[in-house]
Amino acid sequence: MVSDECDHTWKMTNLRDGFIVTEKCYHCNKNRVYFSYEDVPPKDEYKEDDHYWNYAGSAQSVKFDMVCTRCEKTVPFEDLMGLMHCVGCDPECHVNIMSRICEGQNVWLYAALSYQLGEEVDLPVEKLVILTDYFTSRLRTPGKKILVVPGSLTRRPDLCRGEMLKDVGMLSLTPEG
Repeated sequence: MVSDECDHTWKMTNLRDGFIVTEKCYHCNKNRVYFSYEDVPPKDEYKEDDHYWNYAGSAQSVKFDMVCTRCEKTVPFEDLMGLMHCVGCDPECHVNIMSRICEGQNVWLYAALSYQLGEEVDLPVEKLVILTDYFTSRLRTPGKKILVVPGSLTRRPDLCRGEMLKDVGMLSLTPEG
């Protein structure tokens, strides 16, 4: 648990490049998602127990931890796949309903998706608070705020058309500054 004794100021640390890889079992139609640190995403087909896993796609991504610049507390984010912004594809989805409410309050809502997508395993509240604080602190628009909520609030993550939050300069060779 993050110490209450420090007024934390978070920054990303231990950035690691890789790929988010999606596989699908053609036997039971189950999907699974994981992070690969390889230079090229693995595309092998293989059998594991009763599953026949096939490569379904990949996307370049980055893993990171967060560190407080004041007390040096480090929090790993190995379980975070990404942050998703709701596009309103399902009117009954909790994230969509919350997004519409938050929009009027100048709050952008993002769902934190874990690598156990579809199994409703969420990041701990502590990590949601850290992400909320970090991304809100980077906003340049006065009065705006970002709120990061559990990914399990999406009604059908397998059918959701939400937009993943991207770091526009992530692949730039020029340092930010």
